[in-house]
Amino acid sequence: MRLNKNGLLIFGISLILGIIFLSNCTIQDQRSPEELAAIQRAKRDSLRKANYNRCLFKMSNADQYKIQENWSMAIQNYKEVLELGCVEDFADPLFKDMAHCYFRLNMTDSASWAIEEGLIYNPTNLHMLQLKAYYNRGNLEKNIEAWNQIVTLYPGNTEYMFELADLYFNSGRYDEQITLLEQILEIDPENRKAELSIIAAYEAKGVDPIQLYAKNFELDKTNPQYGYQYAKRLVDTGDYRTAIVVLEESLKFNLTNRNLADLLAKSYENTGQMDLAVKTYEELSKRNPSDNELLIKISGLYREMGQFRKALEYAEQAVSLPPHNGRALAERGEVYLSIAQANTITLNLNDKLVYHMAYEDFKNAVAQGNGTVRTKISFLERNELIIMGQRDYFLATEANKAGPNEFKPIGEGYSWITRTIKIQ
Repeated sequence: MRLNKNGLLIFGISLILGIIFLSNCTIQDQRSPEELAAIQRAKRDSLRKANYNRCLFKMSNADQYKIQENWSMAIQNYKEVLELGCVEDFADPLFKDMAHCYFRLNMTDSASWAIEEGLIYNPTNLHMLQLKAYYNRGNLEKNIEAWNQIVTLYPGNTEYMFELADLYFNSGRYDEQITLLEQILEIDPENRKAELSIIAAYEAKGVDPIQLYAKNFELDKTNPQYGYQYAKRLVDTGDYRTAIVVLEESLKFNLTNRNLADLLAKSYENTGQMDLAVKTYEELSKRNPSDNELLIKISGLYREMGQFRKALEYAEQAVSLPPHNGRALAERGEVYLSIAQANTITLNLNDKLVYHMAYEDFKNAVAQGNGTVRTKISFLERNELIIMGQRDYFLATEANKAGPNEFKPIGEGYSWITRTIKIQ
């Protein structure tokens, strides 16, 4: 086929245009994904800036409709904000409020969608995640997903961990529930709810938890968690003697573990081995010298054993340490009360001086906020076991006098007490 001059001209122009077009396409295709994304982002930003005031007006309208409980019109305004491209400026509270309106219209799927969209822009928003869980109450997997995100974002929050653990139980995911509950026990070893929940999970699996704890312990006696779990379960079933064997063995590998030592001391107490219990607590106290509660516990044990000097020594240490909540003073008062009761045959001034020491400690304990000893105060007053004033003053001997109107107890059972009482 032959072309005339015009045909050749047209063909040449078409060829040139085609080359230019293909060239442009090639150049465009060579742009990187980052460059293309930047172009799109620039377009969105430009659109957003141009529509910002309109979006602000629409958000204000939506809020007014929300106040009037006109949920549909509020949603319509929120949708217009989306269409105007202002999402990034108003993501919070746009999606949260939109979800609320959908929920009030009983459109739970749409409410859930709005929250999911909001989380794209703010994936760590706790309130939005909690709403996601709430709006998906009927969807177990979605609910678990939401609480999983929350627990991941807020590690160590046992309240959130329990929410997730309960959902695992309801979905039959017992192993995941147990793992989570064991993490709670690592944070709070005395958490009874976690312990009972673990037992329930094992029972739901058809496994006796004590058998599993025993197996874990035998496989790895160096793991303090295994030793504690097994011993705690034994204690809960009243098998203190086996618990003692387990705890003594576990402590060989974990000498400074307080939870193991504390449970061992309690197990000794429950088997009447007070000397071993107090020795264990004393070892703990050496490693925790500022622990007021430990000192009070040791004092109480020595008091029950009738070793009043040792009891008073530890009570004095406890009184000198914070927190000053009246517990240490109450314990020291109990020590003085026990000393007086152990030595009183026929009530005399020496007995009353020691009773009065207990009385002063009890009253000071109440002043520090411990009201549990009020009955002891009433008992001492009602039975006139305290120093009543001048009538007791005249009963004092020269040996009792420690200063002007100041007296100390004397005689067998009291001579080692250095504390004095002033009689007004």
